[in-house]
Amino acid sequence: MKSLAPALDRGIDVIELMASSSEPLSFSEIQDALPIPRASLVRILNILNNRGLIDKMPENGYYRLGMKLLYLGNSIQDKISLRSVAFPYMQRLAQLVHETVELSTLDQDQVVLLDQIEGLGDVRLYSRVGAAYPYFHVTAVGKLYLAYMEPTKRRHSLQKIGLPAVTEKSITDIETLERELADVLQNGYACENQELRKGVCRVVAPVFDHNDKLAGGLGVAAPVFRMDSKDFVKVGEIVKDIAQEVTLSLGGESKHGK
Repeated sequence: MKSLAPALDRGIDVIELMASSSEPLSFSEIQDALPIPRASLVRILNILNNRGLIDKMPENGYYRLGMKLLYLGNSIQDKISLRSVAFPYMQRLAQLVHETVELSTLDQDQVVLLDQIEGLGDVRLYSRVGAAYPYFHVTAVGKLYLAYMEPTKRRHSLQKIGLPAVTEKSITDIETLERELADVLQNGYACENQELRKGVCRVVAPVFDHNDKLAGGLGVAAPVFRMDSKDFVKVGEIVKDIAQEVTLSLGGESKHGK
């Protein structure tokens, strides 16, 4: 079958060849092992090296796998671990609240939906797993990450990106947002009141890993006629308790009482 992206195929072939070798490889060894024209191989090696996927050893010019692959592998492993550990707790949370339960995490500079259990109501909320939330300040899980971010870094990031209004409920003033982020740290959960999507509310609590790092957010999403601001405290305490159990299962420490 003819490749739709031959250069990409060749790049993957190079990475797989290096992964199968116990020693760094010279240019000649790579060229002998793969049916890639010399000029194309030079370009591929340069690109992979510039992106950190392979390293060119300065002492002899040999090539080996780069540390970025280790980072990418660990990132995937962390997300798979979070998803598998959290899922039974998501099921229990769904049974308690009868609404859509979501698990989200940070991927690069975006908050993405990692897993979801749909609610049981006649009107159900659905988001595509893997979808990225557009802005941090209008989502409950985004507020979690902002709340636990170093304050100077957070202020710089918010000033750079801005606080655009997605709905009429969106927070567009940085001081108002800062006060809400302080409440997030105080309460142990974040709320979203129709700020991303009209008619939709969310309550999300943090999940921490064994390094005490924010691993993601576990939360509930529901239409406003079934969960509005007067329900946030009740739902927030339920979500916080379940998220705390996920944290403990990941080897994290209890946050209650802190």
